[in-house]
Amino acid sequence: GGGPKKDKKFIQKIMKQIKEGGDELHIVNDKLGTPTYTHDFATNVKLLIEKGQRGLLNMVCSGLTSRLEVATELVKMLDLENDIKIIEVDSKYFAEEYFADRPNCERLVNKKLDDLKLNIMRDWKVALNEYVEDYYSTYLR
Repeated sequence: GGGPKKDKKFIQKIMKQIKEGGDELHIVNDKLGTPTYTHDFATNVKLLIEKGQRGLLNMVCSGLTSRLEVATELVKMLDLENDIKIIEVDSKYFAEEYFADRPNCERLVNKKLDDLKLNIMRDWKVALNEYVEDYYSTYLR
C-alpha cells in the first residue's frame, strides 16, 4: 500500500505509465502470485492478536492470479479498456531492466487461517478496487 507517493510496486508502476500518457502496457504472462492489500493484512493480524493466536501463518488475499490478470483488472477498474492496450510478454522481455531473478510462482494459501476459522482476507479484486479508490482516485486527473 501507500499510494503513489510511497508505493514502488507493480500497481504503482502501471499507474505511473498511464499517468505519463502510456497507451500500451507490456505485462508479463508468466509470473503468478497472490496480491495482498496491507490494510487487509493488518486487519487480520489484529484479529489474530485479539484471539491470542500464535504461530507461523500465510496471510494473503484470496484468489490466485497472474500479473497479467491483475493489470487487466486494474485497467478495467479504471474504465480504460478502450484506451490502454495490454501486450503480453514473458519475463525475458524485462531481463535487462529487472535483472534479479523472480520466482515464476509466489502463490500462497491461507490453510492455517482457514483451519482456525480466522481468515478474513478478502478477494484480491475487491481489495484492489478499494486500494485504487483510496489511493488513486485523483491520481490520473
